[in-house]
Amino acid sequence: MSFEFYQGNASENTTPKITVRKGGQLVLTSGAVDMLGDDVEFVQLAYNATKGVVGIRGAGEDAQGRYRLRSQKNSGSRLVTGKRFFTHNGLKIDKAKTFDAEAYDGGIVGFKLTDEPAETVTETPTPVETAPAKTAPAKKTGGQRKAKAA
Repeated sequence: MSFEFYQGNASENTTPKITVRKGGQLVLTSGAVDMLGDDVEFVQLAYNATKGVVGIRGAGEDAQGRYRLRSQKNSGSRLVTGKRFFTHNGLKIDKAKTFDAEAYDGGIVGFKLTDEPAETVTETPTPVETAPAKTAPAKKTGGQRKAKAA
């Protein structure tokens, strides 16, 4: 059996997107990184609970609460380990999800974490309704016996 292997260049996603992986790691495409500005090495993360928006902005090397924006091998994407940030804000990430990166005021790039405001996401779930109790089947009574003819 013979195979021909693809030997083209790896494709690079330049669309501004941010993926949140299970556990809170953020992956920013090169397009999202460009939105932050040139030569950004550190970022700060913020959360607007009212709007359900996670914000990212470039930060100086000495900024408190900064995260290193790490390069990813063979890709223009950059990584931010945001596990502590998501835990601090009570945000649970069960599975990876990709969001469109949006520009906000003050040089903040971010994404809306949910379609609902955060208050409704953190509410206690409504209990599941139980099915109505089944009624016990009627007891069988002994059938009438036919009298034997003598």
